[in-house]
Amino acid sequence: MGRNNIKAIWQLKKNGEIWNLFVLALAFVIGIVLEFIFKKTEIEDVIRAGDVVAAAMAYGYLIINLFIKVFVLADEVPRGLSFGMTRKVLFLYSRLVDFLEVLIIAIIAMFASTSLTPNTILKIAIAVYCLFNWIEATAGNGMLKFGKVVYWIYYIIFLVIMIGGPRFIESVSGAADGTALIIDMFINPFYNQLYVWLGILAFTLAGLFVNWLTFRKIPVNFSL
Repeated sequence: MGRNNIKAIWQLKKNGEIWNLFVLALAFVIGIVLEFIFKKTEIEDVIRAGDVVAAAMAYGYLIINLFIKVFVLADEVPRGLSFGMTRKVLFLYSRLVDFLEVLIIAIIAMFASTSLTPNTILKIAIAVYCLFNWIEATAGNGMLKFGKVVYWIYYIIFLVIMIGGPRFIESVSGAADGTALIIDMFINPFYNQLYVWLGILAFTLAGLFVNWLTFRKIPVNFSL
């Protein structure tokens, strides 16, 4: 049964993995081109090509998955259930694949980046995994039940946050300092890392728990 589940999850995930490989390959090419350009200028003394590659991979992976993960989930779940997988098995295997994706990106970034420490990259990776779980728990599972209207609501909210978020932070007193503090806690070892890690892990576990609660009994719309 385990082997059948592995085959089934591969059938579900292979298209998404092809997209991820395309993003990684594109980021690598961009990094090589930028490294060639930087060698002709003094920019290389400020920005390393490895950091550009790591940033391009992370940004590309994050943006693509933020846009398509909800749609992919709506396609994968009905197919997975039609393959005979139980909801529990489908959920566990899917979350494991998501985690491995993020972990692989993080490992590549650790080798490529010269500015961020492995500890910082790992914290960012787990935070991204946490974000994906909360998106799946709300927009993804909501789309399974209510259809594509949920995706458009999510898409609009996403654009509002991306476009209006920076302006909101600038306009609200103390918001900029709070945001800077959160970022600093991720990258600055001055802060007690135990509490930082506990906060990240607690938020991640909460996301997994809510994701499972909203997924395990939600009616699935097979007509999406």
